[in-house]
Amino acid sequence: MGSDSNVPVDLYIAAYPDAKGAQDDWAAIKQLAEDDVITVDGLVLVSRGSDGKINVDDDFHSARKGAAWGAVGGAVIGLIFPPSLLAGAAVGAGAGLGIGGLKSHREKKAIKAEVEDILPLNSSGIVALFEEQWVAEVDKALSHADQVMKQEVDADSATEVKNAAK
Repeated sequence: MGSDSNVPVDLYIAAYPDAKGAQDDWAAIKQLAEDDVITVDGLVLVSRGSDGKINVDDDFHSARKGAAWGAVGGAVIGLIFPPSLLAGAAVGAGAGLGIGGLKSHREKKAIKAEVEDILPLNSSGIVALFEEQWVAEVDKALSHADQVMKQEVDADSATEVKNAAK
């Protein structure tokens, strides 16, 4: 299933008060992707500690259809989280790929502000980047989320992130 660069791409950030709910929804989205029901461009499980730092707990490593999932996941994280919020050197290496990936600085700033609101201290979350055609399936899979932030990302920026990860 090829990706059309003119198709709208959505960035979802789902917030959970507990890690189990996030893990369950994470597994549901991964299963949908592994079963070729949906295609995700980036999928990352994160947590935010009491210090405010964002930790990447897991990313979708499956090497499906030539996508470098871990790198794409790192690039997606780099799109939305300022480096000062990221914990760990490994996260920083992947995240650097996405810094500047969004064309609009104002768009990046707005998303970062929403992330800080949606992911409070001591919470878990899922960050997903996918074509808009999969919205119904992803919405259904995020059944345990307390809150979901949805942001359309321009297709060119999404393509840049994917290309940066290759």
